Amino acid sequence: MSSNKWKFSLEPGYFQDLAALAAASPTKITTQPALALIDREYPTPEGAAVSKDEKPWVRFAAHVHELNRTAPANVHYKILYLTRHGFGYHNQKHAEMGDEAWDNYWSLLDGDDKTTWFDAFLTPEGIEQAKDLNSKWNTFIDADGAPLPQSLYSSPMARCLQTSTYVFKPLMTAHNLPFHPTIKEKLRERWTLHTCDKRRTKSWIQENWPDFPIEDGFEEVDQLGQQKAEETDAEHNARKQLALEDLFEHDKNEIVSWTIHSYAMRAVIEACGAEAFNVREATSIAVLVKGEKL
Repeated sequence: MSSNKWKFSLEPGYFQDLAALAAASPTKITTQPALALIDREYPTPEGAAVSKDEKPWVRFAAHVHELNRTAPANVHYKILYLTRHGFGYHNQKHAEMGDEAWDNYWSLLDGDDKTTWFDAFLTPEGIEQAKDLNSKWNTFIDADGAPLPQSLYSSPMARCLQTSTYVFKPLMTAHNLPFHPTIKEKLRERWTLHTCDKRRTKSWIQENWPDFPIEDGFEEVDQLGQQKAEETDAEHNARKQLALEDLFEHDKNEIVSWTIHSYAMRAVIEACGAEAFNVREATSIAVLVKGEKL
């Protein structure tokens, strides 16, 4: 019997089918124009302030607000922005060595005589990817009318903290809004024995990333990184289910940003009962999540 406290689903009919796009593409999904929002009409309540002539994202955000206003007490909707970190030193070494050598040898080391991929940082290429994604977000906000995140969260891994800083800090600052993404342990990548999936201490994060408040209960030493067995997909999906439950229980905002990892994005989508797909580094997608408290 399931112990889930919430049931989550991705509401169809609002965004292009990224799983279908991924299946038809020879490469991984990248950030889509207007974050793949479908330009469509929505039921307009009498007295609504949003005109049909408004930009699609403006009308969509107003529609989501109306969904929440009229929803049963146990149902809530959130626009969830999911961003994969940019190209990291672990990605670079993996690409250099190939799957077999990476999985069986190099991924178990902290680094080589040139680079370190324990809790990997972004490469110069990854930094440029993140800066390019920030430019796309400026277009989403200014030209497409997409709403800024009301809450920002990040995985505690260095590559995600960097990506959040390059993508969202200039965006929030330009609109005179604070940049303080909360670090959440459950947003981490699926645990493997790879050293790139181990994190640094809480003290190190606090010293080096002062813009990022850390959730209560965050351990000084990496507990997940001490596990001797890899997470199965089911175990990882269950961890993302708990992350979603925590979000829906404690954050009433409608528009939320998570900066996370490739398999973490897949797990979020699968926890919502949808078909997962792979995205390229430094890619953002948007989904409408319906949460129903059981």
